[in-house]
Amino acid sequence: MRVQKLLDDRRLLLSVLVTAVAIAIGSVLIIAFAADSSGGGSSASMGMAPAKGAPGGAVGPVKIDIRDFKYVPETVTVRAGSRVTWINDDMAPHTATAAGVFDTGTLQRGDSKALTLSKPGSYSYVCEFHPFMKATVVVK
Repeated sequence: MRVQKLLDDRRLLLSVLVTAVAIAIGSVLIIAFAADSSGGGSSASMGMAPAKGAPGGAVGPVKIDIRDFKYVPETVTVRAGSRVTWINDDMAPHTATAAGVFDTGTLQRGDSKALTLSKPGSYSYVCEFHPFMKATVVVK
């Protein structure tokens, strides 16, 4: 009886382990293949200036898309006083957080947050949920 219970426990553990490994591999494949496709509208279709601005920085509103677990573009230069909008086009929730400088809060799929950046400097930011997601806003 004890031997049978031990075998049943091992079978359960093995099935849970196999399921966890399958989910992990599937998640990695989804992220890898999603990086090959891009979605979302263009800056021009949204009525906003593209994030890659003139040497002095973009004038007017700038948008940063969040998709495929990346900020697009990864680096943006804007003039002081510019309005920057983060738009989450990803399935997962994300943030754009520069500790002590700005924080979009949690953005669910389809959410956006606009912030006006007035103080010149170079601000690195991350997603609080996915710290491997990194980007920079340079304010001139």
